[in-house]
Amino acid sequence: MGGIARESPEPYYQQLARIIEQDIRDGKYAVGERIPSETELCRLYDLSRSTVRETLRALEQQHLVKMVPRRGAYVSNPRTESWTLQVTQGFLETQSRSSGRAIVTRVLRWGVESLPELAANALDLPVGSSGFHLERIRSMDGQPALHSINWMPEDVGSHLIGKRVLEGQQSLNEALSASGLTVHAARREVAAVAAPREVAHYLDLKEGSPLLRIDSVSRDASGRAFDFYRSHVRSDIVTISVDAEARAVP
Repeated sequence: MGGIARESPEPYYQQLARIIEQDIRDGKYAVGERIPSETELCRLYDLSRSTVRETLRALEQQHLVKMVPRRGAYVSNPRTESWTLQVTQGFLETQSRSSGRAIVTRVLRWGVESLPELAANALDLPVGSSGFHLERIRSMDGQPALHSINWMPEDVGSHLIGKRVLEGQQSLNEALSASGLTVHAARREVAAVAAPREVAHYLDLKEGSPLLRIDSVSRDASGRAFDFYRSHVRSDIVTISVDAEARAVP
């Protein structure tokens, strides 16, 4: 079973990513060569397809492989170094604790709905699956700073029913942690975008104003994706802080 430590607290997808990274470093797979397919990796390491997919995403983010649709993952050209951005807390949780700024949350809606394709794919669920959603506006010192929608598998969202998070009086991470769901790993993507009309309305901006868009997938210790959110942030109000770790790539 090739080095996957079942008793380790490290997620399986991270363990497999390290194994493949070492194989690339050792020259087992040359630049431009295809690494084993999802199906082959599932069989070789006795892992679920969703775990293997997250492994390949992680390797692509490190510029170690390039995903080619319908063909597989190929070893990328070498880079001098890549950068991994690491933070598992919510950005506003980190901001409030470090700056002491007052944060107020207004819940716009919550409940069960058919997941949009973006969320279903992020959560490794079939398109059209039902899931739990939570839409909120976060204000800092009285100014609307962030609009976000979280999507979760329906069974995960059921843990939030009756909790203060649905009234804007508790952080989502805190509510999920109290139910035994702890963020063991998270993947965050940040992009500069123009404010969509509805988001601009909520954030008291003109449509098309510059915003930061954050997409995030949180996983538990088994590698299961249990929370995906898309947030739009006013960077004139909120400073996004991350920890960066330089990793040498051969």
